Order: sequence, then structure tokens, then C-alpha cells
Amino acid sequence: MIKATDLYIGYSVSGRPYAGVDRGRKTAERPYAGIDPDRARGAASQEPYLPSAISGPLNFTYANGQCVMLRGRNGSGKTTLMKTIAGLLKPLSGTIETGGLAILVPTRIPKVKGFTVGDFIRTGMLAESGAFRKLDNDSENRIAEAIRMMELEDLVQKDLGRISDGEFQKACIATALTRRANVLMLDEPTAFLDVENRIMVLGTLQRLAHETATTIIFSTHDIHDGALYSDSVLTL
Repeated sequence: MIKATDLYIGYSVSGRPYAGVDRGRKTAERPYAGIDPDRARGAASQEPYLPSAISGPLNFTYANGQCVMLRGRNGSGKTTLMKTIAGLLKPLSGTIETGGLAILVPTRIPKVKGFTVGDFIRTGMLAESGAFRKLDNDSENRIAEAIRMMELEDLVQKDLGRISDGEFQKACIATALTRRANVLMLDEPTAFLDVENRIMVLGTLQRLAHETATTIIFSTHDIHDGALYSDSVLTL
């Protein structure tokens, strides 16, 4: 589940994001709720760190298990919204409720040769266990479950440099699944993929949302294919 109420998103005039959100909290507070909306939209001011809103006010609610397509022109705030939901940026004002952990899945990271798919998926647990700790049985079970959900059993021992871009996207999603987030977000996960891999990734996202009751949000400029594999559309 995800719910936004009177949400304004953006950066400071200096270009520096507001950081420091406690990612463990289920509700983002309203740290800038007192800001006048006209000033929040970037009205002229000499203050160097006056918030400059990219989009808002945003009001939406999506239930568990929905696959949501996020669309909008370049610069409309798609990436900023996902970073705000994930707790990487503070909202300028308004509230976000996710009912649990919200993760922005990396989709533009290199495929490192000499690193297997299984090794890569295991890195999803490092945020909880630490780099040098041995994984416990629960962690190992979560890794195995993520591999099964993403249908990667046949690729676990394969080198990352020998799998397709679409298969690598599925491995990226699997790393996030190991953390059992309530909301998963992907920023243009089908960019630069061929038609076959694009359809495969989008179909996987919708199936995953329905099977795990996870709310999944993905941004895309491919409106036609995105609409075929989403349950709702959020337009900025």
C-alpha cells in the first residue's frame, strides 16, 4: 500500500537534495509543512536553500498488489518522486505512507564479469547483515525465495557478463525482493531493452505484484507496453 497526501516534491534552489529521512519509519513527516505553496514552487528569493518544488500537490492511494505505471514528460519529477518515496529525499511538504519498507531498485548498474547471478542476488542482504557477516538460515531462505519468484534457477551459476539485459533486470529485482519490501520502485527498467526483453520484464513486474501483494511502481516513456502490464497509471 502507498498513500500520498498533499505531497510536494523537489530540491533546494542550490540543487542539493534534502536528505536524512529515517528510512525505517512507515510515515514521512511534514518537515516543510509551513512553507507557503508559492514559495515552494520556486518563487524568486535570495535564500540559497529555499525549496523548489518539481511537482505537487500529489494525492494518490494504491493498494497492496497493484502494479502502477508512472508516466510524465522529462523533468516532471518521476525519479524525484520515487526517491522521495524510498526515503532518499525528504518531501517539501505533505505525507507519504508505505506501510513498511520502500525500495528503489537500481536499474542502471554495470554487469561485472566474474560475478555470478547468485552472488549478485546475495548482495541484497548486505544492507541488513553487513559485508562480512555470515548469512543466517532466514537470509538464505529469502535469497532462494527471490530466485524462485524471478524464475532465475537456471541462471544462478551463470556469469553476469553472459546473461541478457532483461535477465539482469530480473536479477536486480531479485536483490530487492530479498529485503521483503512493501513497495518496490523501478526507474525506467525497460530503457534500452529490445522488444522481447521489455515485454518479459514488464510481465514479470505485474506478476510479482499480484503474487506477493507488493505495490510496484515503474516509470516509463513506453506508454503502450506499460499500459498493457499495469493495473493503474500515475501521471505527473
